[in-house]
Amino acid sequence: MDQASDHPPEPRRPLHLLTLPPEILLLILRHVSFADIVRLRRTCKPLRSLASPQQIRILLGPDRLRAQLLGHCRNCLVHDPFRARLLQQSHADPGYPLASRCLDCALKARDPRIRVGRKVTFANFETVWVCRWCGWPVTEGAAFGSEQFHRVCYKRYKDCLFGHLILGVVQLGLGIVAAALAWRYFRHVVMVLAPTVTGFILLWVCLVLVAWRNRRRTYHWSLVMELAILGLWIPPVYYLGTEIARAGDQPVPRSTQAALAMFALNMLFRLFNVLGNIVILSRFDTTEWHRTGVASWKRPLCHLARVFVFWTYPYSLEEKPR
Repeated sequence: MDQASDHPPEPRRPLHLLTLPPEILLLILRHVSFADIVRLRRTCKPLRSLASPQQIRILLGPDRLRAQLLGHCRNCLVHDPFRARLLQQSHADPGYPLASRCLDCALKARDPRIRVGRKVTFANFETVWVCRWCGWPVTEGAAFGSEQFHRVCYKRYKDCLFGHLILGVVQLGLGIVAAALAWRYFRHVVMVLAPTVTGFILLWVCLVLVAWRNRRRTYHWSLVMELAILGLWIPPVYYLGTEIARAGDQPVPRSTQAALAMFALNMLFRLFNVLGNIVILSRFDTTEWHRTGVASWKRPLCHLARVFVFWTYPYSLEEKPR
């Protein structure tokens, strides 16, 4: 019988990181990033004591450690050696040099440096514009002739401007047709004639104010005019409504039905204009819906406010922030 079989086999030593000699562990630490070291310190107490801040300073040296700190996001610890996605930080920031923020964390934290119509400076000293449509910095794919938009965002913005033009023509046509119906069939009724004449004049005043916005912001005056027009259409609608109620079972003339429909559509359009001017005057950020971290209940409200802005005056996206 073989004599080697008389001795029991030696138990295998467990194979894990802590079985390595401390010298090898320190050599490994020299070749990992700062974020990996931080994650390693969170695993167990022996590795936490091994990768102490004093030991890391000795292993990496002051220059390499500073470069590692500058190349990491302070929130998510993502490593960007080229610092092309990290915002530029200053010596006044708390925790410098580990004071950088990556673009995703900055957008989620509502960093004041990322604002529509302004430039963002990254840690590699590159500056880019913040897109006026989506609110994300235009790091790549800028629109031709408009560096403040992504290509896709600029196309959507142009489509929105075209839709706004169509709606403007429809709204102007409704105002003219409604006034013409009122003057044609109800010119002897003061409750209909006087408000429609005044509203028709204010309609053209509003158009002048919209054209004047290229030189000066006139949203407060437009809001007053739109409120006045909305209020002026109430008496005609009330009069036609009472006439239809008095008719009872009698057939209502088609002229009355058409006039009431036009009056109601005019009031609806003017109501949207009033809400749009209020949203614009409140300096609502139309890119809020696209940012991360927005509550689910707030997203529909952001979409609705955005629709009102595009309905009223989408050119406000190109105005400089005040």
